[in-house]
Amino acid sequence: MAKAKKQNFLQGALILMSAAMIVKVIGYLFKVPLKGIIGVSGFGYFNAAYGLFNTLYALSVAGLPVAVARMVAHSTHQGRYRDVKRIRRISTLTFLCTGLTGSLVMFLAAGPYVRFTENPNAYPAVAVMAPAIFFICVNASFRGYYEGLRNMLPTALSQITEALVKLTCGLTFSSAAIRMGLEEYAAQGTVFGHPAANEEAAKLAVLPYGAAGAILGIVVSTAACTVFLLLYSRKNGDGISREMLRTAPEPLCGKEIFRQLWQIAIPICLGGLALNITTLIDVSSLTNRLSTALERGEAAMLGMYRGVLPENIPLSEVPNYLFGAYNMSVTLYNLVPAFTQTFGVSALPAVTAAWASHDRESLRKNIESVWRLVSMIAFPAGFGICALAEPILTLVYRADPASIPIAAPILRVLGIAAIFVSINSPTNSMLQAVGRVHVPVRLMLLGGAVKLAVNFLLVPLPQVNIQGAPFGTLLCYGMIVCISVPTLCKTAGIRLRFGRTFLKPMLSGALCGLTAWASYGLLSLWLGNTLSTVFSIALAAAVYFVALFCMKSVEKSDVLALPKGEKIAKLLAKHGLME
Repeated sequence: MAKAKKQNFLQGALILMSAAMIVKVIGYLFKVPLKGIIGVSGFGYFNAAYGLFNTLYALSVAGLPVAVARMVAHSTHQGRYRDVKRIRRISTLTFLCTGLTGSLVMFLAAGPYVRFTENPNAYPAVAVMAPAIFFICVNASFRGYYEGLRNMLPTALSQITEALVKLTCGLTFSSAAIRMGLEEYAAQGTVFGHPAANEEAAKLAVLPYGAAGAILGIVVSTAACTVFLLLYSRKNGDGISREMLRTAPEPLCGKEIFRQLWQIAIPICLGGLALNITTLIDVSSLTNRLSTALERGEAAMLGMYRGVLPENIPLSEVPNYLFGAYNMSVTLYNLVPAFTQTFGVSALPAVTAAWASHDRESLRKNIESVWRLVSMIAFPAGFGICALAEPILTLVYRADPASIPIAAPILRVLGIAAIFVSINSPTNSMLQAVGRVHVPVRLMLLGGAVKLAVNFLLVPLPQVNIQGAPFGTLLCYGMIVCISVPTLCKTAGIRLRFGRTFLKPMLSGALCGLTAWASYGLLSLWLGNTLSTVFSIALAAAVYFVALFCMKSVEKSDVLALPKGEKIAKLLAKHGLME
């Protein structure tokens, strides 16, 4: 691999994190206007399909490419460059076939799926999403290959490309669908061939098609990502020279590589679902369970949201409306693990190499470094979201604040859950790197059972309804992390320095959340929500960084891995902030 393209663990993580930040900003510019176009009910239809898409997309960043990356990293470490080339060819062909099959299955299953979830109006969005599975699988092969070679740039650049196309096409197609449906009603009294009783009914009838238009934009964005990766590969290559291939050992046969690929890929793909298992369960069960709650106690449930639900909303639309409000919180909560999972992707080649060479000290340093850096992001972000749930929602969704009273209590619980989700994803990647590929699968099944049980027990209670769903997410990931962290330590043969790795960031993060809560309470007496929220976040961040360095939570090795790390380390040491 050319030196200019190779990155160490932290450099790779920073590249992926920077891309994740850009993608999330673009995602905000996509979802907030989209909610204005299709409303809360349309947002519910959109999320019925987008929840499935996110689950499949999780495989493209934490599932399928992990299998390819692990095999490529292991072969590269051993100098088996012919195997590397063969892994690429076989994985690309394999995932092409998998993608085609998956797209066909998704299209055929769209009808049964929306009937099972009791959300039939989501059918257009779910059906339109099917081709995205094909492109996701192709992209996974390319990304995994380059990640295994410790080149995170193709993944980062392709994610930004995908987000930009999603923004442009998604909003354009959604607006066009709404406009076409309403113009057809004005001219003929129908909405895409279906009669509408009046203008209000037409506005409701067009929302599923607006959601489908947004999903179509996402499908186009995954195709654009595939085109980008093909062009990048053709122009830049992979840095493996002819001389490296000439001196490499004879490669394994294709059948053996295919067997190893699926032997690793299947459990890793199932484990990759752990990041989005709660989303999949919520999409499959929440509207169903909310309908049950409505049947059991209509008066109690409607009374709970009196003055919040739209005045003329049909009773059958209430579950979907609550589901749309719930997803307003989920969108924000997902921001934190989106950043921290980049550490797992970047660390996988280094952990794989250390494990393969039996270098226990290097293995310990890599694992602790990942957990420490993840904790430094997860704890302040999670506590901060919990402390400022309502102000943040008001800031983000200020154009449509009606459903914020529903979403705010949900986001407070999800803020704490985000801490565990953030730790879970890179832990899964490292378990897979040391060969424990089945552990994330088993934990996913266990955690999923907890989440499903909470949804089925709490959500049908009229006095609880949608407010019960985030507690299932918290219990699910809290239990998974409490089992997976000791399991990785035992497998790797390391003794975890708990205080330096988790406790110090947790205490600093708690102080950050307390500062945010107190400062907002004071500032909101004189300033509006926007200024109060922004200043509170800035002050909390400043307090957090001071606390972090005063507790000497940041290690010298972390700083040295940064650009101009030596100068930064000397400056921090000079002021007594680093040993």
